[in-house]
Amino acid sequence: MRYRIGLLFVVLLAALAIVLLLVKSPAPPTLSSGASAATGNLIPVDQRAAAPDFTGVDGWINSAPLRIAGLRGHVVLVDFWTFSCVNCVRTLPHLESLYTAFKGRGFVLVGVHSPEFDFEKVRANVEDAVRRLHVDWPVAIDSQMATWSAYGNQYWPAEYLVDQQGRIAYVNFGEGAYAATDDAVAALLGKSAPPVASATPVPSDTTPELYAGSARGSLADGVTYGPMGVPRTFADRGAPQQDDAIQVAGSWIDEGEYLQSESSGHVRLNFHAGNVFVVAGTSTGSLSVTVTVDGHPVAQQQSGAGLSGSRLTVTREDLYGVLTAQTGGYHLIDLSVPAGFQLYTFTFG
Repeated sequence: MRYRIGLLFVVLLAALAIVLLLVKSPAPPTLSSGASAATGNLIPVDQRAAAPDFTGVDGWINSAPLRIAGLRGHVVLVDFWTFSCVNCVRTLPHLESLYTAFKGRGFVLVGVHSPEFDFEKVRANVEDAVRRLHVDWPVAIDSQMATWSAYGNQYWPAEYLVDQQGRIAYVNFGEGAYAATDDAVAALLGKSAPPVASATPVPSDTTPELYAGSARGSLADGVTYGPMGVPRTFADRGAPQQDDAIQVAGSWIDEGEYLQSESSGHVRLNFHAGNVFVVAGTSTGSLSVTVTVDGHPVAQQQSGAGLSGSRLTVTREDLYGVLTAQTGGYHLIDLSVPAGFQLYTFTFG
């Protein structure tokens, strides 16, 4: 598609092959976030691929089982999410407004809950999160990641918009592009898009998501994990020298997906972000964690939704808001934790 003159014939053949592949392939086309095409944000009709069905689903919440074929004639937004993902949780108000605007007008919203961690595979935990987060639309419990795999998906959150003929007409990966998504839904329905507030972009220099367990994580300052499942004592080294990396002190067990404290200890991190969230759990019932920032108690105006003063109460495996409205470069967060505290990830925004 980039050459001319002598290669024109080859190019035309290549272009034709690409179009045929997109039309015939059962998996969705690979598109960037908020992908645009000739008709607004929609994929051209002759390039739309058939949407995979809801495959290997362990159960449904808020709905009887659904199938793509049974939804022909409707516009269907398939949203891949999981309840401990802060990016997913932040999209829920937008999805709720879209669902409210178009529910009963030929629009169906299906949340496909595809877990990142084992505790998100437990149906009772998913049901509790759906209630707690006020998710009123149908949710497919995709604990084996079968529907995720059928779509070739790689992102939380991810949205695939299916037209009335069961073909994927629009794709968006990650947070944001709310207006583009609304416009795509409205265009397929032949209706006006509802007004939507613009999303606040996350700065590019924000600390990335950090995993605690050895399956995907690493520790600050070159410290190595102990053997899996075996307690190891980590010396208290004070503030970490390395930025954007997790430091622990005390006795901890590496469980792959997470670290579990076997004694009182500390979790420290030099971070750069406005908001800090932690995915944490407990092996011993409700736990109380003390949080400081730069050696001081957390100010009321900087306490995240999970904090009461400088105290974080962990009652289950979940996402907890720890800090908000942080400014001025890097800061040191210090969690003083008791035995039984489970640390999965830090996420930022």
